[in-house]
Parts: sequence; structure tokens; C-alpha cells
Amino acid sequence: MMLPSPKSKTQNRMPKVLLLLSVALILIAGCASSSNNEIHPDSFPDLVKLQQPGPNTKHQPSKVYIDSVETASLDQQPVLIIHGTFPDGCTNLKSISHVVKNDSLFVDITAWRDPEKLCTQVLTPFTYIYQEITADELSSHSGVTINGSTYTF
Repeated sequence: MMLPSPKSKTQNRMPKVLLLLSVALILIAGCASSSNNEIHPDSFPDLVKLQQPGPNTKHQPSKVYIDSVETASLDQQPVLIIHGTFPDGCTNLKSISHVVKNDSLFVDITAWRDPEKLCTQVLTPFTYIYQEITADELSSHSGVTINGSTYTF
């Protein structure tokens, strides 16, 4: 009767080494992808841009409801991502500006709508990527006041 030959120590260690190497690569890839928080505008289906009313367009101010605010990076530059809702399907963002005052970050958002246009009367989600802010302004604040309401990020 022939006894099987004992496996060499190298053959016994190979599956363990491969398993450990695979786990290490997965962890490194996961950490690398989540640490920079780089966004892609295409990932926001409700992304809007600023839109001024035309010279012959009747318009009136409209409300903007802010749901959440987060910080991210776009093309390696810091941005503020503002998620919110419009009161109807005809509201447009008109302007967004910010100021740092008394160690607080304030953002002012204005919107408009055409009062003569027939619109769906349903809350309409939007996302706006605000790029006019510096890394120092974002890193030195943990929140922002938008149109009088405070949000943390």
C-alpha cells in the first residue's frame, strides 16, 4: 500500500497567502474609493443650473425648500451639494451666493417662476452643486445657514 506523500510547507501556505492578499486588495480599493468623496454630476438625475428669466418673461419670486447639504469634491475642488425641493415644476434657481460673517457660513438662494405659466403643483426635487466656495471656508465650518435655516454637513 502506498501512502500519499506529505505536502510541502509551501503548498500548505499558498491558499492562505492568496486569501490574505485578496482581502488586503479589497480593503485598499474600498478605502481609496471612499476617502476622496469625488462626485460626478451625472449621478444626480435632478441636477439644476442657475437660470435667469428672459427679458420678456414675467416672473415672481418663488420658494426653495432645502432638504440637506453635504460637502464633496468635483474635479479635485471642494463643492457644496444642496438637495432640496421646489414648490412646483416651473420654479427655477435664480442666484446663489455666500458670505462668511462672524465665523459662520451663510448662503443665500433665490428662485423665480412665471406666474402665467401652468405648472404641476407638486414638490419637485432638485440638486445644485455650488462651486464658488473655497476649501478653507468649507473646512473651517461644520454647517451652513441657508436662507435663515441651519444645516450641518
